[in-house]
Amino acid sequence: MFVHLLVLIVGLIGVAVQAPAAKGNDAENTTAKGVSDQVNSILTEVEKANAKIRDVQCRIKLVEDDQINLTKRIKTGSIKFMLTGDNPRFMIHFEKSEVDGMLQKQEWFLFDGRWLYQGIERLKQVTKQEYVRPGETVNFFDLDSAPFPLPFGQKKDEILRNFNVTYSASSASNPANTDHLICIPKSTSRFHRRYDKLELFVLRDLRMPIRIIATGKEGYEITTADFPDLSNKTINNGFSEKDFIKPKAWRKYEEVVERLGPAGP
Repeated sequence: MFVHLLVLIVGLIGVAVQAPAAKGNDAENTTAKGVSDQVNSILTEVEKANAKIRDVQCRIKLVEDDQINLTKRIKTGSIKFMLTGDNPRFMIHFEKSEVDGMLQKQEWFLFDGRWLYQGIERLKQVTKQEYVRPGETVNFFDLDSAPFPLPFGQKKDEILRNFNVTYSASSASNPANTDHLICIPKSTSRFHRRYDKLELFVLRDLRMPIRIIATGKEGYEITTADFPDLSNKTINNGFSEKDFIKPKAWRKYEEVVERLGPAGP
């Protein structure tokens, strides 16, 4: 569950995928073939908007619907994310959660540039996982290593290289003032075995997804991430590393440390 959550929430968020770059006109042909002008225009605008982002702080609602085990998890909280010169910093705090209507305790995810912390109030425990070694960098905009679908960072050519993207007409269930893009993994993509589809609901003014839906293979697991207050007011307000300190509640929690193994040759 933890790995799936990380993949979903910093995942789509990101410079979605790190596939080998095509050369010359091959890159243009790979990404543009079969894509409508409307989709191409939206993804171009999304990438331009992403390039201006330095930090984001907004609310999040995460719904995990497991139709195999007939279980639904709903989590609400906030996200702080800051790009730095080396590794990014982020804090996700789920203040409230429930499983099948039963209230749960708080949960945190904190990345300080090297260590990824998961704090669980119910267990009174913090897991401190070494995510990168000193001096190394990590790309949290890679779906394979992403903690969390943050609603920014997508690059058009990476998306189109791995997904067939179509525009879907608006419906009453869509967030207001959004364009709905449906992304079907290509058979050659590593995401083909993991997802049936990914959906982005892109704000027409901000050009960032305010909702992301990931439907797992066979359609049995559906995860929806909403960022309800995402706006110009929640972007580029200015953060420092002091804004990503450990919560005071953790002082009484047991800490479990997981270090990386020896570096390869």
